[in-house]
Amino acid sequence: MATGGRYLVATDFSPASRRALAAARALARSAAASVTIVHVRPSSDLRAAVLEERGDLLRAVRGSLDAAMKAHYQRRIATLVEAGRDEKGLILSGAPDLALCKEARRGYDLLIMGNRGHGAVSALFLGGTTQRVLARSPIPVVVVPSKRRR
Repeated sequence: MATGGRYLVATDFSPASRRALAAARALARSAAASVTIVHVRPSSDLRAAVLEERGDLLRAVRGSLDAAMKAHYQRRIATLVEAGRDEKGLILSGAPDLALCKEARRGYDLLIMGNRGHGAVSALFLGGTTQRVLARSPIPVVVVPSKRRR
């Protein structure tokens, strides 16, 4: 790997994506690369509130759900960004595979993600999002196993 690159790390806040973030940090350290931690939220604020189990936000003042969900995701992503590192957080919205591949075109060298997150049970070996990203990504993708093999 070239030094001084830019790595995009996908997270859905699952244990698998946390393992991917740890692997990305190790790679970034050795390559002196920057890390952007990205989460793709649903386009629908209502769906996002349900998925995030934030029913309390549904009872808020009409029209404030969008701002509340943005703030919620900003707080979540901020917990992953480590101070003192060349890291930043980013929140996108839409279909995860499409949003990740679109962002990857913005000058990143590597996309790193876990192979199992909150995806459908039907994706037996790789998560559905991971499979679609592998098929569409304009840059190399590193898939980190969800569990360490013995």
